[in-house]
Amino acid sequence: MFDLVIMVDWSAAASPGPAKPSPDRCWLAWSVGGVLSNAEYFRTRATCMTRIHELLVNNDGSACVGFDFPFGYPAGSGLGGGRSASAYIAQHLTSDELDKNNRFDVASRLNEQISDGAGPFWGCPSTAETAYLTAKKPAFVHTEFTEWRTVEKFLREQRKEHSISTVWKLYTTGSVGSQSLTGLKELNDLARQPDIAHRVKFWPFETNWEADLDGIILTEIWPSLNSHASYDHPIKDARQVLACRDWLLEKIAAGDVQEAFAAPKWLSPSRERKCRNEEGWILGVR
Repeated sequence: MFDLVIMVDWSAAASPGPAKPSPDRCWLAWSVGGVLSNAEYFRTRATCMTRIHELLVNNDGSACVGFDFPFGYPAGSGLGGGRSASAYIAQHLTSDELDKNNRFDVASRLNEQISDGAGPFWGCPSTAETAYLTAKKPAFVHTEFTEWRTVEKFLREQRKEHSISTVWKLYTTGSVGSQSLTGLKELNDLARQPDIAHRVKFWPFETNWEADLDGIILTEIWPSLNSHASYDHPIKDARQVLACRDWLLEKIAAGDVQEAFAAPKWLSPSRERKCRNEEGWILGVR
């Protein structure tokens, strides 16, 4: 179904990574026409996105690009998901060629808009604290939305051997909130590139899950779903993008792609709509 597959391990770092391939920076692995890449390392998000754009431009067929950060926020938070969330974040977040960014300032402003107090975003260096953004987690007092998306609640209950972080946590070990803020901004920029804009769709928001998978499909992934133990690479991030890519290639070979992208049958109609319209989903979670 997909002629090109790209899987990406993201980073919200505020400076370039070392010249030597290192953990906690951007990595990707791709496959096209039966050719499998090695894991590719990028010191910055900018160079990683340039590489992704290059791969997409050079492939006229369908493509799936997976990123390991949330594409949406809990329903009712007002931030939404997919293209609308990425466009909204891109209005506020800046990131230069060396990855310097204002993600903590953006989170503080979003907290002010959402709650007029500290939270729901939290976690930052002490120098970035404001009246609206705190280094430590504040009490979750919001009644219009929950701390966790539906897919995260499911994984917390069903995959207890793996820990998954809330999209509101921005800083320190296990955080994913900064990856989402910086990543959504880059997805907005990618989706607006004139040479590919007409082909880009955000899954599941614009594809109705598995119903419309033509073009360039941007998907959310969670690398912990796939074992990477068999891959011979010293860096976990590299092993994970290889494992994610090969998992999807196996689904393609087995004719199971539609099932992988479909909504889980156990979702109620109302919850399915919330996931499709606001929260998003993680590819492969059934």
